[in-house]
Amino acid sequence: MDPLMVSVAEAVRRRAEAPPPATALDPDAELSALGVSSLGVAGLVVDLEETFTFRFPDDAVTPEVFRTIRTLTDTVRTLCGPQAG
Repeated sequence: MDPLMVSVAEAVRRRAEAPPPATALDPDAELSALGVSSLGVAGLVVDLEETFTFRFPDDAVTPEVFRTIRTLTDTVRTLCGPQAG
């Protein structure tokens, strides 16, 4: 995994109700299957905004964006621009 995806995956792991081991985080697994609830998604928004110093626009907080680590990483990369890796 690239460094940005590793950072996003770690944030997901911290917000999961029963966190899987870091080595078990498949970038294409559904966040819900990893134990991330709707409350966990809200926490992820805050965590990622603080970590990468950007704001999620309202239209980016969707089930499609928060489906997998990969979809979330792709959105963070887009919102942060080139400095995100």
